[in-house]
This record gives sequence, C-alpha cells and structure tokens, in this order.
Amino acid sequence: MLITDQRSRVLIQRVDYRTTCLLPGGAVDANESPAKGAARELREELGVTTTVDRGLAVDWVSADSLNVPAGTRFPVEILHVHDGGTWDNEQIAALRLPDREIKSVEFVEPARLPDLMSPGDARRALSALRARINSAGPALLENDLPIAPT
Repeated sequence: MLITDQRSRVLIQRVDYRTTCLLPGGAVDANESPAKGAARELREELGVTTTVDRGLAVDWVSADSLNVPAGTRFPVEILHVHDGGTWDNEQIAALRLPDREIKSVEFVEPARLPDLMSPGDARRALSALRARINSAGPALLENDLPIAPT
C-alpha cells in the first residue's frame, strides 16, 4: 500500500523479520482479492480501516529472480501496490501498531527509499508513486523493473 503524507513523503515500516523497510501490506489469504487483502493488512498492521479501490502497480516476479532456495519458493509472484491516499495529521495520529511484527513506521522522502528498502521493493514503490503522480494508470513491472517508461 502506498501512503503519503501532505509533504509527499512515503510511509514505510520497519518489521521484525527483515533488515530492510517495507510498504504496509502482505500476502492475501485463501480466496481473498488483492484489494481486500491490502485493506485487511492495513487494519492488522496499522489499526486503520479503509476501502482499497485503486491500484498503482502490478509486478510479475519470477521464481528465478528471487534469492530463495528452490524448494521453498513460489513458481511466480504477482505483487500489487494499491493507493492508500494522502494522509493528514489526524489520520497519522490514529495509527496503532500491533504488539509484534511492526517495530515502527515513518514517512520518508521518496529519494531515501533505495537506501531503506530492498532494490526491488524500492523500484516497485517508486513506480507506484510515479503512476499516482502521472495519473496514467497502474505501472506494470516484471521482476521489479517497469516494462514501459514512466
């Protein structure tokens, strides 16, 4: 989920299971759509209830591109980045982190994303941000790289 503040900074979260930061979100449950999964993850991770109705990026990630042992990886992943909107101070103050998993959240300048996130996650987040700014529809990526200029 791509969420920005009124200064166009991007919300990232530090989690207890990775050394790099992530956008809010996670995996869908069985028979759950990507939009409903994104809304559920936002509720679980940040204590925020919202409707998710706009996609910003879709990334097709092949198993060969992942740095995961062959026996434990999925054959392919389809990653969606949805638009969480621009939050005001009141919405930010309403954030409630769970007791585990999410260590902290912060809003950062987009230029800092490559330093704080894995390379693929940063490219995906920046592509989603460009798609929002350009209003040209969702960015399409393959293995974390846009398939068309944005």
